[in-house]
Amino acid sequence: MFALRRHAKVAIAEEPGAIADLDDRVQPERTIVCAACGASITSPEHRVAMHGAHEHRFMNPAGLLFHIGCFSHAIGCTIVGPDSLEYPWFPGFAWRFAMCGSCGQHLGWHFRKEADPGFFGLILDRLRQPPADG
Repeated sequence: MFALRRHAKVAIAEEPGAIADLDDRVQPERTIVCAACGASITSPEHRVAMHGAHEHRFMNPAGLLFHIGCFSHAIGCTIVGPDSLEYPWFPGFAWRFAMCGSCGQHLGWHFRKEADPGFFGLILDRLRQPPADG
């Protein structure tokens, strides 16, 4: 893709604004990774809104506050444990733990209900998005 992008820049360099427009269309996909080990977890394109927002803050029964972001997919997570309906942050959705598939770090939860594929609520300070290359 880099060669195609570079070639395209040279080919259209004389058109005003064309290089910037091309850059907007061919940016490499940025990945969101586990902050502990750097394994790929999800991507910005999988961000979703639940109850009207992508980000939420919830407190668990032990008094720990979690700042989470909702994602439709998190291919780098392993879902662990039985479904639970105790202390639901999203009423009607059962939850299970979502762990980094590489290092085992607890990254959040997977929420689902009948006839719904569900979503991931991932703890944002346990993820990072590396800067785009070059």
